[in-house]
Amino acid sequence: MSAGRMVLWALASLLMVFLIAPIVVIMITSFNGTPYMEFPPKSLSLRWYANFFTSAQWYNTALLSLRVALATMMAATVLGTTAAIGIVRGEFPGRRALEAFFISPMVVPIVVIALGFYFMFSAYGLINTALGLFLGHTVIATPLVIVVVRAALQTTNPAMEFAARSLGANFWRSLWYVTLPSVKAAIVSAAAFAFLISFDDVVIAIFVAGPDSTTLPKRMWESIRFEIDPTLTAISSLLTVIAMIVLIGVEFVRRSASHETAE
Repeated sequence: MSAGRMVLWALASLLMVFLIAPIVVIMITSFNGTPYMEFPPKSLSLRWYANFFTSAQWYNTALLSLRVALATMMAATVLGTTAAIGIVRGEFPGRRALEAFFISPMVVPIVVIALGFYFMFSAYGLINTALGLFLGHTVIATPLVIVVVRAALQTTNPAMEFAARSLGANFWRSLWYVTLPSVKAAIVSAAAFAFLISFDDVVIAIFVAGPDSTTLPKRMWESIRFEIDPTLTAISSLLTVIAMIVLIGVEFVRRSASHETAE
């Protein structure tokens, strides 16, 4: 191995350690048996995991976050995939301007979007409601779905769709049996990231959520501000595991789709 390659490997290893070390520290600390955060832990216990699952203030907020994230994932996936198909396959005036408008929430600061939601939702009584959270999260998650699915559509050959139409399939059958299967992996990936965006959001929740609709990230943020609850380490570890499971599932779907395409 050349000296240059060894240096690159060393730098890459240091970068990986830098990125992973905080996660490892939190996960180890989550098994601490003392009533305060301590690393390395002097004793091991599952007390903070048990506290999360038995405490209503944590468990209920997690269930709300899960429900909102699932609803956001479904809505953002349908809306984003539909918009991506229209942008890539459609030919109409203003298509690029419409695309820029659809993905604008990705470039506008999230605080600005959250503030706008606060004033708009206040006028319609949507503050402190799960519906308000769902609408806000759908707005910030849909652009990501559009970008991911659009990139996948641009690599597919539209001739397959034209061939299906020429053989008698109508638009919807062509869409269901040709277009969507060709970008299945991208749709699943986009749906997973839409779920994570909603489940991990704290900024919009701060502006839109209230005592009756507090999400798990918002509850964690409040706990950090006003107290240092070691339960946070257990919750952070669980969130990390959930994210890893979602990403592994996405990779499994992507590989399965690649094998199907190769066959």
